[in-house]
Amino acid sequence: MSLIGDIARAYRAPATVMQAQIDRGITDAQTLFYAMLFGLMNLIANYPRVAATAPDPDMLAGMMASLFIAYIFFLPLMMYAIAGIIHWAILTFAKGQGTWIAARRALVWSAVVTIPLVLVGGMSYVFDNSILPLFFNAITAIVFISQLWKNFRQIEFK
Repeated sequence: MSLIGDIARAYRAPATVMQAQIDRGITDAQTLFYAMLFGLMNLIANYPRVAATAPDPDMLAGMMASLFIAYIFFLPLMMYAIAGIIHWAILTFAKGQGTWIAARRALVWSAVVTIPLVLVGGMSYVFDNSILPLFFNAITAIVFISQLWKNFRQIEFK
């Protein structure tokens, strides 16, 4: 199935989509691609906010360059570390049965599923309404945590 189709299905049945990914086989290269894709979409979503706050074009270029490095290179590393910590805690305290690579995919896939919400939240910075971005960020966080819970439950306690 396509990436967009999997994202749309994950809103209705996250455990089914996660199990389909496990059945297809999880590779680290694909997980890293998903993590970098999520970083790129975050970079695109943050452009309106950065453009509104940058005092001049040189500052805008510098701020976007620093965000590029943070989102494309450091965000995937941070996601891998967080997935490792969650997986270790589940293995230690809850007798989980998942693998390390599946734990990384569960966290990264939870983030990828929120990409449409991240992009809409980024567009909300265009409006001069301070509550709208907060609303979209809260919805994105709720969806991410929900997806993360269901994905880790699927890989650790089938």
